[in-house]
Amino acid sequence: MIDVIIPVFRGFSATRRCIESVLAARCDTAFEAVVIDDASPEPEISAWLEGLAADGRITLLRHEANRGFVGTVNEGMAMHPERDVLLLNSDTEVAAGWLDRLVACAKREPQVATISPFSNNATICSYPLFARSNGMPEGCTTAGLDALFARENAHVAVEIPTTVGFCMLITRRALDEVGYFDEPAFGRGYGEEVDFCMRAARAGLRNLLCADTFVFHEGEVSFGGSGSALREKAQALIDSRYPEFQPGLAAFIQREPVRPLRRRVDLARLRASPRPRILFVTHHWGGGVERHIRELAAALAGSREVLVLRPEAGSDVAVKWMRDGEEFEAWFDTDTRWEDCVSMLRAVGVSRVHLHHIHGLPRKILELPSLLGVGYDVTVHDHYPMCPQYHLADESGRYCGEPDAAGCNACIAKRPAQWALDISQWRGTFQRFLGEAERVIVPSHDLAARLSRYFPGVAMHEWPHAESRRAPREFFKVMLLGGLSAVKGLLVLQDCVADAAARKLPLHFHVIGHLDRPMKAWPHAPLTVSGSYPDDRLAERIALERPDAFLFLSQVPESYSYTLSAAMQTGLPIVATRLGALPERLRAYRRHSLVAPDAPAAAINEALLSHLRPAAVLLAAADNNP
Repeated sequence: MIDVIIPVFRGFSATRRCIESVLAARCDTAFEAVVIDDASPEPEISAWLEGLAADGRITLLRHEANRGFVGTVNEGMAMHPERDVLLLNSDTEVAAGWLDRLVACAKREPQVATISPFSNNATICSYPLFARSNGMPEGCTTAGLDALFARENAHVAVEIPTTVGFCMLITRRALDEVGYFDEPAFGRGYGEEVDFCMRAARAGLRNLLCADTFVFHEGEVSFGGSGSALREKAQALIDSRYPEFQPGLAAFIQREPVRPLRRRVDLARLRASPRPRILFVTHHWGGGVERHIRELAAALAGSREVLVLRPEAGSDVAVKWMRDGEEFEAWFDTDTRWEDCVSMLRAVGVSRVHLHHIHGLPRKILELPSLLGVGYDVTVHDHYPMCPQYHLADESGRYCGEPDAAGCNACIAKRPAQWALDISQWRGTFQRFLGEAERVIVPSHDLAARLSRYFPGVAMHEWPHAESRRAPREFFKVMLLGGLSAVKGLLVLQDCVADAAARKLPLHFHVIGHLDRPMKAWPHAPLTVSGSYPDDRLAERIALERPDAFLFLSQVPESYSYTLSAAMQTGLPIVATRLGALPERLRAYRRHSLVAPDAPAAAINEALLSHLRPAAVLLAAADNNP
């Protein structure tokens, strides 16, 4: 018998989904569902739980006052001192057999302290993107994805630095040897599971990822997101107690031993997809070819699974899944593992090849369609079939005038083609390849006419590239001044950037200064950093950057702040933390808002938008009434 402990606070729909999935999932393992109502502010939740308890379906504990996550789960873990326990957040969903596989992992692996499964939202146990908060992959359900993990990674476990508290099996042995969660140190919660795992590791026990189980996790529904100040405090405590944790975590992320386990599931999903699989072949230069490929992949996303093969360093090629939210990528050395690459493409069911460019690829890339037994299309983006220099350019970079074969061979002698062919051999190779293609596509009449002179009998489809309309995105530039560290609100900024990206808010954060640790920035996140500045040129720099508002996120009391003076001189809106001299200095400043130092990122961003959205309306009105 094992106790499945589910602490509950808020979020009725998520809580109901979680508990109903636990009760409905077919499992051979005997368990008791222990649900702890931690003084939920939602009467609907409490009433529903009481009904389940009255029917004997759950064991229900209720708190008159809220204790927080750490105290709540400690109470649950102490109920039956002889049992293993499984802590399960109330914003999760499980599928048939989930508990059996987690328990089997605990019995199979020696020296186990804690076990977590894969999830869409579980940092180092996340899928499909590693260390990210993912939505569910398109077309997947919890049950379907869990079944794939169970089949592809059967009986596999990997040791990890720490398990993740959303779903965490803890053996009674570990509880007996290292104690419960440290409530005095971690209070209402954040970092307590890392602390427990590190205590267990020091005791010679292991923390594992159970690779054959997947549990859906919505994230921060029931107990809500912890404020940045709370996270910062917990992280500092972890670092002081366990100096080995951060280096160990960094080494784990560098090695990423769970990557092959995710790849198995990626391949299984590709094989199972009802959509035809198409392979684009291209170079690694980016530019217009890359843009065309991305736009074409986006246009096909609803009807095709698009893979792209491009050259990498040396003789390597990479095959990548081009669907948003996927990270599948496989590398092959074309000198030693070309057959493996072909076998993988055949195994996932590639049904068509579309060649866009050959630069950086071996000559045998032209044999790929026949090796796969599929038809192929060719889009000619420049002049590569007729010219091994691709652009009909001479040594000076000017149009060569398309000389005769002798002139072309003289050019090749000075600048050899990537394949050891003279001009007749080069064009003969492409005469055969283009002639056997089902379609040869060119974006302009000029290119079609030039190609036709060299490749008579090859039909050309003149299709201009279908360009997606890219309306300029309207956004507000929020400026932060000076060097940002944790005490100056760097972690809060990180949360604000993530919230703006997740909710697609019209906010872009711009730091005039530096960050004391790297952060994801534009174009991957709405953040730019322009570096340090001379103090006497700050006003000039602000004027050049043209901000819409300023943000001050200090987590410690400021005594004055010269950068605040520079911001106030602009008359633009200012949002600042309610701490130290900032409220005092802003008291007479009309366009400002104050937020708590540990305010959630969403609240800070809404405070910014409360100033910026009315301004946008006024500007629009002025534009319409000159």
